Amino acid sequence: MAEYVAVSPGRIAPAPGNLTPEEAVSLLAGATTAVTALRDKAALQPGERLLVRGGSGGVGSVAVQVGRLLGARVVALAGAKNLDFVRGLGAEEALDHRTTPLSAALGRFDVVLDTVGTEPARVRRLLAPGGRMVAVTLDLERPLAWMGTVLGSVVHGRGRIRFFSGNPDSALLAEVARLAEHGDLVPVVDTVHPLDRVGDAQRALEAGGVRGKHVVRVG
Repeated sequence: MAEYVAVSPGRIAPAPGNLTPEEAVSLLAGATTAVTALRDKAALQPGERLLVRGGSGGVGSVAVQVGRLLGARVVALAGAKNLDFVRGLGAEEALDHRTTPLSAALGRFDVVLDTVGTEPARVRRLLAPGGRMVAVTLDLERPLAWMGTVLGSVVHGRGRIRFFSGNPDSALLAEVARLAEHGDLVPVVDTVHPLDRVGDAQRALEAGGVRGKHVVRVG
């Protein structure tokens, strides 16, 4: 956390005029990641079936909205207390991740967006023929096994796992701002913390069950 940061001019854009600074900044990472993952990496098409794993989090809560905007039929996995919240964002189905097994009972999906990172091989098996899986995080407890699954998906089995590190430019940021100004993307701010209570924000993230983003206000 810092009070000042140097940024390249190619990495900034005007904030949406209809949002508070806290709302605007909450969209930066989540929205640019979701748009890149679903539109650019997975080429999600209208009518396709999309699974968002971690549908209430900072990326997932925006990905549900982006999936709906792209015309997909969105299914989201989230915590039990957040299911109605995720449905309100545009998911046709919202299922408790603790009681819903990652099995054929979920059906097959044209696109899977994984914001959780665990059990990538099992998640990958949910893909329909021609399906695409995009992972935006890795399994921090088993990074080598996770990487092996991702690399193995390139050479055999159903569906390659795509992984990328977000690197948004001004054009993408401006597009996200336009979507927010038109009401197509709604920022989701769980809690705003002052800079001197940044530890509270970290503990809340580690506890799980987050709705959208925790924002740290500087100044």
